[in-house]
Amino acid sequence: MSSPAEDIGKSQAINFEAPHTRPSFWTGLGGAILLAIICAVLIFIVSSAADLLMLREHETARFTIELSDAIASAAIGLLSFQVVRLQQERRQRLRERVEIIAEMNHHVRNALQIISLTATGKDKQEIATIHESVNRIQWALRELLPKI
Repeated sequence: MSSPAEDIGKSQAINFEAPHTRPSFWTGLGGAILLAIICAVLIFIVSSAADLLMLREHETARFTIELSDAIASAAIGLLSFQVVRLQQERRQRLRERVEIIAEMNHHVRNALQIISLTATGKDKQEIATIHESVNRIQWALRELLPKI
């Protein structure tokens, strides 16, 4: 008959392999380039439409060019603002994630220290199972946690 520690160790096998997920096209370099081209084309279309509309209304060429440049500048400014804002949000989320991981690492290591120091049972198999589990968790913290 096996000990409870062995049963727990066998029934809760941990898969340390990273899931194989295919990254989205939009998150890669190709998606970024395509999105930049789409934005540039849209700004060109809006600017050209403004030019045609103003020239049709018989505005002066200088006024038409200045207003067209102002519209294009405003569109580029809004897009730049959005990119910077999204990048700041991403950095903040990443910073929070790293803080959570560091806190988790601290608490798990403290708990493991207590478990390994109190593993003074009479059954050597149970003690070996506890030490093996502690070693696996320490390996995961050392090898896998920094990759997150």
